[in-house]
Amino acid sequence: MAVSTSSGFHRYSSWGRTRRPKNVNGAESTAHAVSTTEYFTENQRFLHVVCGSAAKVTKIELYYHGAGAWSTLFVPHNGGSLVQAATTDGNTVVFEIAGADKVRVTHDGSNADDTEKVWLLLSTF
Repeated sequence: MAVSTSSGFHRYSSWGRTRRPKNVNGAESTAHAVSTTEYFTENQRFLHVVCGSAAKVTKIELYYHGAGAWSTLFVPHNGGSLVQAATTDGNTVVFEIAGADKVRVTHDGSNADDTEKVWLLLSTF
């Protein structure tokens, strides 16, 4: 999306194609994600889920405007069976979200300190 400036040049406000993962709270933000809060993805391809050492993500949900509904993200597991996407305790996992419009995660922890927080980052590559 282009934004007009007083000098007549355009400043693009969407993320476009990103190589460096961007926080869901803003490209320059380091804020953590709040459990069950909806975040716009800017239609990026990958979701990077970073868990503090005591945090656990139990559910990842995606929203597509074309379907008008939320659905749980499942990923392939041993032998091709599907399991609900999740991660725990200090892990970072990258999930392909294929341009979903919104994302929300359910996680435990009180967000009292960084060990209980979860960060969500998005990227194209």
